[in-house]
Amino acid sequence: MSVTLINVFDVPAGLDDEFRQLWLQVNEHMRAQPGYLEHALHQALTPDARYRFVNVARWRSEDDFRAAHGPEFRALVSQPGWEKFPSQPALYQVVSHAKAEGSPA
Repeated sequence: MSVTLINVFDVPAGLDDEFRQLWLQVNEHMRAQPGYLEHALHQALTPDARYRFVNVARWRSEDDFRAAHGPEFRALVSQPGWEKFPSQPALYQVVSHAKAEGSPA
C-alpha cells in the first residue's frame, strides 16, 4: 500500500529562495530512491500563513520511505540553514477519496 508524506515547513518571510535551494537538494536525493512515486511542493497564497510551504510526496510503501532516510539524507538535512525551517513531517494513508462529477480521471 502506498503512503503519503505530508511535511509542513515554517519558512520566515524573505527566506523563500534559501528554503527552496535546500529543499531541492533533498528532493533530488529522494527522487532517486527506490519506491519514490511523486511529490508536489505547495506554497501558501497568503504571506502570513504559519506553514508557508507544504510538501506532499507519495511513496510505494512505508518501508521504501524509511529506507530512503539513511546517512545521505541525514547529511543533507543537517546542513547549515535547515535550522531556520522547522518542519512537522508525518506519513498518511488514504482512507477516503472522491472526485467531482465530470472531473478527469
